[in-house]
Amino acid sequence: MQQLELDNILNGSENALTDRQTDRQTDRRTDRQPQTLDEKICKAQKALRLAVDMSKTYYGEPLIVTYSGGKDSDVMLDLAESCLKADEFEVLNSHTTVDAPETVRHIRETFKRLNDKGIKTRIDYHVQEDGTRLTMWNLIPKKLMPPTRIVRYCCQVLKETGTPNRLCALGVRAAESTIRRGRDTFSTGGTYKAAIFFSLSHAEEVHQEAQELQDSVWDCTLIKTMREKKDTLVNPIYEWSTTDIWDYIHIRQLNVNPLYSKGYERVGCVGCPLASYHQKMKEFSDYPQYKTMYIKAFDRMLEERKRKGKEDVWKTGEEVFNWWVEEYKRVPKGQMSLFD
Repeated sequence: MQQLELDNILNGSENALTDRQTDRQTDRRTDRQPQTLDEKICKAQKALRLAVDMSKTYYGEPLIVTYSGGKDSDVMLDLAESCLKADEFEVLNSHTTVDAPETVRHIRETFKRLNDKGIKTRIDYHVQEDGTRLTMWNLIPKKLMPPTRIVRYCCQVLKETGTPNRLCALGVRAAESTIRRGRDTFSTGGTYKAAIFFSLSHAEEVHQEAQELQDSVWDCTLIKTMREKKDTLVNPIYEWSTTDIWDYIHIRQLNVNPLYSKGYERVGCVGCPLASYHQKMKEFSDYPQYKTMYIKAFDRMLEERKRKGKEDVWKTGEEVFNWWVEEYKRVPKGQMSLFD
């Protein structure tokens, strides 16, 4: 695909953005899966525009576009900028306190660019009622255990609490992991097991019906959730492959996180429980200060566990750290870990 062709799609050319006939069945699996990058761009933009209209209608607020500083976030942000007005969305980053320095700088540079364009941005520093900030380093002692693949309280507390009662766009993709398959373009909030998923065509249909009927008694679960101003999610790039992401980045010449040019395939929290053992070892080799901070947090965790009368097989935070980084190798997929 040439730059001109993609620009035509992003700018709303007649051929690229002609609405196709869609199956209006309520089953979320009835949407035809887009095959080409052109089709995926059109569907993503359509989902974003629908989400903006829903957010304005049911929440009275702009759409929130979440931003982590990774490649998927950069693609979704560029899609939003290409089809939405500056006052139709705002961009949110959750400060995890365990992002690599390059990621933090990339986020700040991106937010400055957005602010210069009149787009509202916000970084959630997880400030508590007493004025203190919640960090990974004080969260671990409070939870009395390290974050694990099974119990990722770090995500729940440090990444998913900044958008209560809003409609948010996420950069979730099915190709990222088996855990993220089986979802769809729209969903209610909450855990994966509790969430209900909806296709784009179904979301369009029920939103149109809600505007025409003006009677909440006929509301679909998706519309009911929005009317009650509960968390709702839209995943515009859910069907994109990793190849699609990089093709889009190269064609659009997007400025992405410099960690990708340093051998990183994924950009996230240093020491993420979902990362492989080798990924963790590379991260802690590149950022030894994070290893030191984790060990100190584990020391405080052991002290707190001892204070609460809990027995441990470890004596030091370093012993916990060594056990923790090998969890990916030691615990088979789906098996509970020692803390679970």
